[in-house]
Amino acid sequence: MHDGSCTAPSPPRRRWKRGVVIGLLALGPILLFYAWAIEPYWIEVTRHDVGEGPRDVVILHLTDLHFSEPGSRERRVLEILAETKPDLIVITGDSILRDYNQAAFTEFLSQLHATLGIYACLGNWEDWVGPSVTECYRRAGVRLLDESTEIVDDRGIEMIGLSSPRSSPPAAKGRFRIALCHYPIVFPDAAKKGVDLLFAGHTHGGQVRLPFIGALHTPYASGPYEAGWYQEGAARMYVSRGVGTSIFGLRFLCRPEVAVVRVRYGRAP
Repeated sequence: MHDGSCTAPSPPRRRWKRGVVIGLLALGPILLFYAWAIEPYWIEVTRHDVGEGPRDVVILHLTDLHFSEPGSRERRVLEILAETKPDLIVITGDSILRDYNQAAFTEFLSQLHATLGIYACLGNWEDWVGPSVTECYRRAGVRLLDESTEIVDDRGIEMIGLSSPRSSPPAAKGRFRIALCHYPIVFPDAAKKGVDLLFAGHTHGGQVRLPFIGALHTPYASGPYEAGWYQEGAARMYVSRGVGTSIFGLRFLCRPEVAVVRVRYGRAP
């Protein structure tokens, strides 16, 4: 007859449970160290080849640098630049933090070189910090597109800078149109207005991602976009995970990124 007493787990079972608990307790600090000290500085170079046409241009996309003082991330960006030798560099906002060193940031920008120039748009951190960033861009020879457009040399490319989540490009056709906007949420409207390719940032890819779940959080004006390629009709958008971090300096399963995109465009004669 059952007397209501409980049989204690066998010693091997107790040892297994204890091992699991100890393993989890040990793994937590290890993962935290990795997310704080390793992954945020382990920049991934992603390479992409898109479009069709007889002409091509190689674009290096930087976003969310969150520059404060020069360090290992900035040195790695310059190494990638030297290896890639792009035709264009595009910078899509949030280039600085509130306490950034203006002279050092200008010097860093001055070391960026591309055959057809460097183009930038503003992000929310530039809005918070104020006009000093614009002056750094000017001194370094970066073309800041603030709700403006510019024709790139004789390549048949029109660059468009959009500065807010409510920005909308002018409708136009004829050239290959590349838009820069910090906020990916503008993509559907930009596609309707005839933009061929949009570069965006802002999301950091979520900065912390979990398997089978994805990004735990993306900021306002991200819309349904986290990272990578998106398409609306004939228009494409690339959302980069960015180089730096903000708010908290962690990355997990979401390495910082410099994207290199070879774009084929134009019509065959």
